[in-house]
Amino acid sequence: MGIFHHMTITQILVRFGMLDAKPVSTPLAVKHSLSTSQSPSSEAELNKYSNFSGGIHYLALVGSLLYAIQTRPDIQFSVNHIAQFSRNPSILHLEVAKRILRYLKGTQEFSLVLGRQGKSAVDIVR
Repeated sequence: MGIFHHMTITQILVRFGMLDAKPVSTPLAVKHSLSTSQSPSSEAELNKYSNFSGGIHYLALVGSLLYAIQTRPDIQFSVNHIAQFSRNPSILHLEVAKRILRYLKGTQEFSLVLGRQGKSAVDIVR
């Protein structure tokens, strides 16, 4: 028995303008070290973030990714990590959130399989 959310992933990608994004092989890059010290602290930094975001609401993006976790536990750590910065996200936080979308773009055909397929009771398979 498999749970497959290809349409939901496509809807999320469309909603945030990432349908034509270049896929990546991992949801987080090793170089990304996120902290609250990267969050905007001045009006100029807030304006810079606002211009960069292009109307993407960070909290809505994180919420959509949290919904996707239901059938994609492979992104759980990454999404929970970026959710910590929902109160005051920076450009880097948004870039990491978009990277998770790019990962989902490249792995849309993955599904969550319940029951015994291989050695474990739950598998993510193509």
